[in-house]
Amino acid sequence: MNFAKTLVAGIAASTLLVGGAALADYPTKPIKIMVGFSAGGGTDTTARGFASYMHEAPSMNGMPAYIVNLPGASGQKAASAVLGEERDGHTLYMINIGTFIAGELAKGDDRPYHIPEDFDNLGCASQLVTSLQVHSSNPAQNMQEFIANAKASGEEITWGTSGAATMHATIGHVFFDSNGIKHKKVPFKGGSKARAALVSQSVDAVFGGVNTIPGFEADIRALASAGAQRDPMAPDLPTFVEQGSPGVEFTGLMCLFAAKGVSDEVKADVGAAIETIAGISGYQKYMGKNDLASFYTNAADATAAQGVMYDVMGPVVAEIIANQ
Repeated sequence: MNFAKTLVAGIAASTLLVGGAALADYPTKPIKIMVGFSAGGGTDTTARGFASYMHEAPSMNGMPAYIVNLPGASGQKAASAVLGEERDGHTLYMINIGTFIAGELAKGDDRPYHIPEDFDNLGCASQLVTSLQVHSSNPAQNMQEFIANAKASGEEITWGTSGAATMHATIGHVFFDSNGIKHKKVPFKGGSKARAALVSQSVDAVFGGVNTIPGFEADIRALASAGAQRDPMAPDLPTFVEQGSPGVEFTGLMCLFAAKGVSDEVKADVGAAIETIAGISGYQKYMGKNDLASFYTNAADATAAQGVMYDVMGPVVAEIIANQ
């Protein structure tokens, strides 16, 4: 009898241990997604939409996600903070690969990290497309008129962007330098702050995400978008190349990163969540309302895209640094 009771007790204890192990599977608490820019820009908007659906992904065990904004150094402050957290997958980082890489390259030998060595790209669910924006009172109706007017004035053009070393800033430098226009960059801690400066006419132009314009059409006019093809969310907006300004045809996949050292289980679970969320109609509608595309890019393809972006942006950033 005592043996039987002991056996039953042992089985019960084993069941509890197995159940506890199952409950201990990743994630065991809400996921913190770090954003290196202020609220209202393309990165923050994407991250908030993404986080609101994370609990619906089966691989997340019903756990929600929340956003922590830590602006500074074109996203590098938040990225460095992620590297300082426990490498258990409960702190992740969202940014577009163009800005992530541009910020690193701009630091040269003083870079705080090297993305391929310090971060794992877990996959992407959107992209960020740069546009040249002016105030609605600006007489230029297209990019070529803007160039002609800027050259004719002989004045220095002040332009805002979401950070000193973002993808937007890099494209802005290429545009002004290649067209021989005197210019001064005014970096802000996020696209929404750059947009506010343009609305108040504190700057002459802005290089920022196409997605920052909706709701401000009375004050802002986009003249061109970067990318080899037109942004599917702004199909009527011609590209720089279409208007005769090559050299800026790249866009940044918006991806979720983890610090190196997270387990394969975490990488697989988060990757599966990204794929699930990208396919949720609510997320797609949310992104569409904010003029942002929604699509899934797996970790392997996203990592390969990083390599291409290094090759494309490396010489550009090096030239910008040399001319400063």
